[in-house]
Amino acid sequence: MKKLSISTYKGIEYIQLSALSAAQAEALSQTLNERTLIKILMNDAILNDCVLYSAYEKWFATYTEEAKIPVIPQPQPRFNKPVPVA
Repeated sequence: MKKLSISTYKGIEYIQLSALSAAQAEALSQTLNERTLIKILMNDAILNDCVLYSAYEKWFATYTEEAKIPVIPQPQPRFNKPVPVA
């Protein structure tokens, strides 16, 4: 999964939920609160699906970590210690 680029408006760093896939937007929405889901007034239009970039970054790290398939380490073969030759 590719990470979204940061958008900045008047010093506010954010992403828009609409830029994510439906599944990702739904997963991220479940972790948001009133401080991280924000509205931005830009050119007489209200963007009401904005998420603070810091919250998105934290969610993205967790989301991509959970998506990884655990790797089971393979046992390493054991060899006898070398015997000095006289």
